[in-house]
Amino acid sequence: MDVLLPDDTKLKHIIRLLCTTKVRAPLGMEKIKTWLKQFVGPEEQRLALLIVRNLIYRTSGQIESSLRQALKEAALHFSPPTLESMDRYSWRDVLSNKQPGRTFYFGPPVHEYTPPGKSGELIIRLLQHSFNIGRSYLRYPTDSILDDDDYYIMVDDGAFSGHQLEDIIRAHGSLMRGHERAGIVLSIAHESAIHHLNQNFPEIKIFCGELLTNKDNFEEVSKGWVEKKLWPYADIDPITLYRDIAYKRAGFVESESLGWGGLGLLVAYEHGVPDNSLQLLWQRSDNWNPLFER
Repeated sequence: MDVLLPDDTKLKHIIRLLCTTKVRAPLGMEKIKTWLKQFVGPEEQRLALLIVRNLIYRTSGQIESSLRQALKEAALHFSPPTLESMDRYSWRDVLSNKQPGRTFYFGPPVHEYTPPGKSGELIIRLLQHSFNIGRSYLRYPTDSILDDDDYYIMVDDGAFSGHQLEDIIRAHGSLMRGHERAGIVLSIAHESAIHHLNQNFPEIKIFCGELLTNKDNFEEVSKGWVEKKLWPYADIDPITLYRDIAYKRAGFVESESLGWGGLGLLVAYEHGVPDNSLQLLWQRSDNWNPLFER
């Protein structure tokens, strides 16, 4: 058995504390230990521990909190208070259509022929039960149009490259195109997605509760480990070691090991993990068991 370096012991202690608080519930230490056993030797163990320590992990409650912020910004943008209504203005009443003048419709980024997945189910549940959106105001972005006083807001837990949302809007989003009465509300988004969507749909306003930048990509994060002396191995850098494990041991396609779009994110949710995150976190093979299930 490899002897843990002192810093590895500290990392495990921090990870254990995160697992025993609401910060990462219900992610448990036993599940992490099972994943860690696949990493061989002190270099790989350090890599795995740093990845888990730096996870951007979001519970359903945290997603709801970020969506609340983004939905509030959307309400203020599309239906701002007047001087006369300032004292009685409620962004929740605006979005739940309790105020006259505008009608808001909402939906996750799926179309009517494809049932929503885990994230879509979460979004629908939050819209109904946490933000009081009536079922009659839930609408998928299918090929239909809005009346002049209607607004449509697509809501999702996250967007990172922006390509998936682009595909849905182009294929089934005439509800959102050709006017300025549509918005996208995201719990968490990467600047790459914001830039991509703004380029393709400049008329659609985007609101997000939490913004990631290129500094959150694995390549940049791992450079920081080296600079801060968290990575003590001069003969190999973290990203090269990661690619070796993903390609040579797990059997993944080398060019896809950082996840969709090559961003190499460290993002995971209580209900799953986006495919823009590191492949070792979510992809299964004959030689590899992921930490999270998609």
